[in-house]
Amino acid sequence: MSWLRRLSRDRASKADPDLHMPSRPFTTAAANNVDVQQSPPFKDTQYSSGFNSHDKLQSYRPSTAGDQGYNATPRGPISSGDVLSHRPITAGMEPTPDPLTKAFNEAIRPYLDQIEELKNKLEDTNYQLQQLEDERADMHAWIDKRGLRADVPPSIAQAMNTDQTSAQTLNYQLDRKMTVLNHDLHRLQDSLSSHLPTATFATTLAQLIPSIETLAELPNGPPLAFELIIKLGGNLNSHGGDEGWNNEADASSRAEFYAQLDDAMLDVVRARLAPNSREDPLWQVSRDVKRLEKTGAFLRSKLGLQSYFPRSLEVMKRGEEV
Repeated sequence: MSWLRRLSRDRASKADPDLHMPSRPFTTAAANNVDVQQSPPFKDTQYSSGFNSHDKLQSYRPSTAGDQGYNATPRGPISSGDVLSHRPITAGMEPTPDPLTKAFNEAIRPYLDQIEELKNKLEDTNYQLQQLEDERADMHAWIDKRGLRADVPPSIAQAMNTDQTSAQTLNYQLDRKMTVLNHDLHRLQDSLSSHLPTATFATTLAQLIPSIETLAELPNGPPLAFELIIKLGGNLNSHGGDEGWNNEADASSRAEFYAQLDDAMLDVVRARLAPNSREDPLWQVSRDVKRLEKTGAFLRSKLGLQSYFPRSLEVMKRGEEV
């Protein structure tokens, strides 16, 4: 029965007049023509509804994100054309070429082609140059291997002298060639019934003097050239003297040959005594002075040789460069 009472109560409340609201007049008084002071219409603000009251209201309202303002013109829907016009240029898109830049590129294109062609020619030239250098190195190695270093033309010898071991190589080959010449002269003398003139030996051995002078001009070459000159004079002394070959012609040829050796030795001594010689170890000049004087005394007593490196000994004794 309780639900019947609730239903009847709800129907009765709907039939009652509106309740009294603070902002509204009583409906019963209006129906009975009773003068009742009416309140102003209900608003959501305390400001008056006079002219421009809405503007005053807007000035006190907090602005929100995306507010267009009172006088802002509403924007219509964004079209696809507007999206494309406002889209930023990405890295994949190339800008329109500048006419001036395009004209400049077209003008320099022939020169760029020429530069590229020259680069290709330069690479080919470098490749050919490397081939020639390899062939020259092989040729030099072939010359040194066969002991022909002392007999090469000056142009080839000049190129071979640039090597760091050129002095040692040339000294070895000159010493070997000197030994071969000495052996050939001895064999020729043994095959003849009469002796060969000293001039023949001197002329044959004198062919090595220019090569020895070249050796003295190389780095670390003067000490090696010094020993070769002494050995070259000893090779001449081994021919003659024991069998009565000390005639005037032989003595004159021997003296002339030693004069040539003294000229070559003088340049070698000056090079060794120079401040920039840089010999390691240092040259013991006094020891070689005694050595030459002893050999000269022996040759005077045995072969009648009057002078043995006289000018070279003088410079060596003074110990200074002339």
